[in-house]
Amino acid sequence: MVNNVFYKALAALSTVGILAAAGSVVQIALKKGNTAEDQLAKTMLLLKNARKDALAEVKAVRAEVLKELNSVRSNSLNEIKTDRVNALREVKAARSEALKDIGRSSKGNAAGKVWLIIKGGGWSYANTAGLEKIEMRDMDQCELMGAQWVASPRAFPGRYNFEKMTYVCIEG
Repeated sequence: MVNNVFYKALAALSTVGILAAAGSVVQIALKKGNTAEDQLAKTMLLLKNARKDALAEVKAVRAEVLKELNSVRSNSLNEIKTDRVNALREVKAARSEALKDIGRSSKGNAAGKVWLIIKGGGWSYANTAGLEKIEMRDMDQCELMGAQWVASPRAFPGRYNFEKMTYVCIEG
C-alpha cells in the first residue's frame, strides 16, 4: 500500500502540476487576448488623435486660404474700381472733346466765313462764264465740295469743259 500511496501522491502532484501549468497557460492566453484588445484600443485612440490633428490642420489651411481669397478679392475690386474711374474720366474727356469739335464745326471758322467760289464757263449758248459763292462750314468741306464740282461732268451733259470748270476757297 505504501506503493499505492506513493503513486496516488505522485498522481495528485502531477494533477496539481498539470492544473498549475494549464492555469498559467490560460492566464497567458487571457493576457494575450487583453493585449490584442488593448492594442486595438490604443490604435483607435491614435487614429482619433490623428483625425483631430488632421482636422485642425485642415481648418488652419482653410482659414489661410479664405484670408488670401478675401485679400485677392479686395485687391481685385479696388483695381476694378480704379480702372472704372479712369475709364469714366477718359470717356468724359473724349465726350467733351467731341462736343467741342462738333461746336467748332457747326459754327464754322471762328476767324470768318469760308466761301466756295465756283466758276463754270462755256456751257451756255452765249458761251459766257458765271461765278457762284457758297458758304461752307470750314476749309476742309470747301475743298471737298470744290473737288466734287470739278469732277462732275454729268452736271452739264454734252457741254462739259474741264478747263473752264474751276473753284477756289476763300476765308473772310
